[in-house]
Amino acid sequence: MRGTRHAAVLIIMSLVSGCSGLRLQHPLKVDASDWPTFARDGSRSSATAESINPPLELQWEHDITGGIGNGSPVIVDSFVIIGNLRGELYAINMNTNKRVGWIDLGDAIQGAPVVNGNVAFVATSNTRASLIAFDLVDGVSLWKREYGDIEVSPLIYDQHIYIGNTTGLFFCVERTKGDMVWKFEISENRKRKGIRSSPAIEDSTVLFGADDGAVYALDAKTGSLRWKFQTGAGIVAAPAAANRTVYIGNTDGVVYAIDVESGQQRWMVSTGTPIYASASLSHDLVIVGNTGGALNAMRSADGTLAWTTNLGSVINAGGVSSGNTFYIGTLKKELFAVKITDGSILWKQEVSGRIKTSPAVANGKLFIATDNRLVMAFHRRTQ
Repeated sequence: MRGTRHAAVLIIMSLVSGCSGLRLQHPLKVDASDWPTFARDGSRSSATAESINPPLELQWEHDITGGIGNGSPVIVDSFVIIGNLRGELYAINMNTNKRVGWIDLGDAIQGAPVVNGNVAFVATSNTRASLIAFDLVDGVSLWKREYGDIEVSPLIYDQHIYIGNTTGLFFCVERTKGDMVWKFEISENRKRKGIRSSPAIEDSTVLFGADDGAVYALDAKTGSLRWKFQTGAGIVAAPAAANRTVYIGNTDGVVYAIDVESGQQRWMVSTGTPIYASASLSHDLVIVGNTGGALNAMRSADGTLAWTTNLGSVINAGGVSSGNTFYIGTLKKELFAVKITDGSILWKQEVSGRIKTSPAVANGKLFIATDNRLVMAFHRRTQ
């Protein structure tokens, strides 16, 4: 009898989990405290003025039933929007931890979606229609288009979407219908020309790195090549841009600062081991982690090393600057809070899975995703 009851429960759970559908109950209200895209904004600064001071405590965790890629949670209104490597897009109420719904959009969602208005723009890999516009309120796909395998987080700028794919093609896409506006092709290196670096925007220039070791700067309107800067090693990390300078690390472990207008190097700093994590910009610092576990802070003006902190394990993804605190995770299943001014460790928390994605901060909470399918929300510890 007990076994029969248990089997019945499993059948019910299976039926419930198999019924997909995603529809928010009201139009989204976006404000300055939200985190609507990877690294928060088009410059990929990964910084917010909202200050969440440690120590923190776990408020909730949510299993999204599939592995999580290289993007980050996206926070809009009161919802956490995130995709998994099974191609499913989830919406979770950030205050109650209640699952609003989920929808199957294809195969792997590697990067973060970007939310604009009520629409989530989602990129996928291993899927024929790899760029999807999904209306979160009406609960329907507005359009789906074929742009090759995409492993990056889309960028929205001036009502256009910018994405690169794994064969070295980069696209500007019209937002409302998904039609291609222009296409740029990396053609000089046939063996290594994929794009796995999520694009950034600065001064109407679209910036991204590629497997061929180059940083590319394209005119956002026309797609014409403004300049190309060769770093000598593959680039997976997303660039971060500010004050007409782009900052990016490569798999040789070198961080470059490049003038956005001219494409000339301002400075370079070697960190010693490969960099896969995007840079974060805060307090006139460029903060970058590497696979050797070193978190390095360089002066944005000249690259002078301000401090280095050893976190003891591989840093796979960028962190987030929240006020005077920097939050970042490692593959050792640890979440750190570091003081931005001197790099001292303020707080450390063990979690149940490796942290391969960037955190997000919004509405008094820190959100992270781990490789054991969990999205976690932390808030300031109550006394």
